[in-house]
Amino acid sequence: MRRLLLLTLLLAGCGREVRQTPLPSQAYVWQRAWTPAVSAAVSAAKFEALHVLAAEFSLKNGKPGLTVITPDWQALRDSDRPVGAVLRVHASVGKGGWNDALTQEMQRLCADTVSRFKASGVRLTELQLDYDCAESRLPDYAKLLGALHTDVPICITALPAWLRHDSARKLLGLSPGYVLQVHSLHLPKHGGLTGLMDMDETRAAVRRAVEIGVPFRVALPTYSCVVEFEDDGRVRDVHGEDMPAGLALSGRKYAVLDSDAYALSELMAEWRSHASNIMQAVIWYRLPVTGDRLNWPPGLLPRVAAGEKLKRGWTASVRPVKEGHHEIVLKQEGDAPDDLPHEVIVSWQGGDVTGCDGLRGYAVQTHAAGRLVLWLGQPARFGRVKPGEQIVAGWLRLADGAGAGITAKIFR
Repeated sequence: MRRLLLLTLLLAGCGREVRQTPLPSQAYVWQRAWTPAVSAAVSAAKFEALHVLAAEFSLKNGKPGLTVITPDWQALRDSDRPVGAVLRVHASVGKGGWNDALTQEMQRLCADTVSRFKASGVRLTELQLDYDCAESRLPDYAKLLGALHTDVPICITALPAWLRHDSARKLLGLSPGYVLQVHSLHLPKHGGLTGLMDMDETRAAVRRAVEIGVPFRVALPTYSCVVEFEDDGRVRDVHGEDMPAGLALSGRKYAVLDSDAYALSELMAEWRSHASNIMQAVIWYRLPVTGDRLNWPPGLLPRVAAGEKLKRGWTASVRPVKEGHHEIVLKQEGDAPDDLPHEVIVSWQGGDVTGCDGLRGYAVQTHAAGRLVLWLGQPARFGRVKPGEQIVAGWLRLADGAGAGITAKIFR
């Protein structure tokens, strides 16, 4: 009877594949300048493998343009991790097709990169091409990939949109473990919150990849993006790796798109138990480094990768500044960067305020005797707040004798 009950419970969960092997985590190292902080993060990295940006290939005025990145070889050796060298190929290169000259240039770049990494004593296990090929050019990309040869495997990144095309099957089959890149800009509408991933789209893309049947890895984001807009709504610029020195956003239209550590931790817990064994690993973009303003804190990624349940925690308080004047303070006490609360309600015993205002994107929605409501009108303008940080969301001034029992509560 016990076996029958166990079988019944197992059958009730049918439809979800039980993963038979571990789901490893790898990480991209995408920095172009290897500062001491980058080197320290690489040396201490405990991921299964590191994938290092090695060069960028573009087309400028019809001529190939090449930027070569020199990593800290000693840090890579100290990490004692298998290393993949990544070539970022801009879409401009293959826009008009891959002629013989461009193909030969690409072959030289592949060969030179492999030689450079091997000569530096790192454990190079693959060469990865990060090329956002137009969907109409996928057959050309397959032809290019078939013409490239090195003494390490050549893998490619792939976009979810490719998976709709029959031509993608041949292309993906040429890559031993292609990387499905599910993060991209999901721009906000009407001031609402968005991010770098849509979970429903991600799950749908992974299901399609499983149906295709070619082994793959999935690239997930840890970073944030600041997107600037023109007055007509077009994208003006995207800052995803660092903020330019002196850039002032206060007078510009912009949105901050973040990676949701809470949602990604839940996704990893799900995948570690039920992802298809065709999914070989997750590659995180990018390895967190101390001082990186557009990335998670360094200690967070291992917890998310392990699928830990992360604690959320916002608190609100009202602190007196001077007689009758109070500040409304929000503190982030969760485990990961989190969205600002949408609403803050302040209550007290006594009459109405004699003055009040919101700060940091908050505005006064209503106020009356004993009650003040602050509302975050455009949450997309504010990135997630890191654990331990606090902000002043607004202030209020009360008449003499009012303010007994003043408290603040938040609503997400």
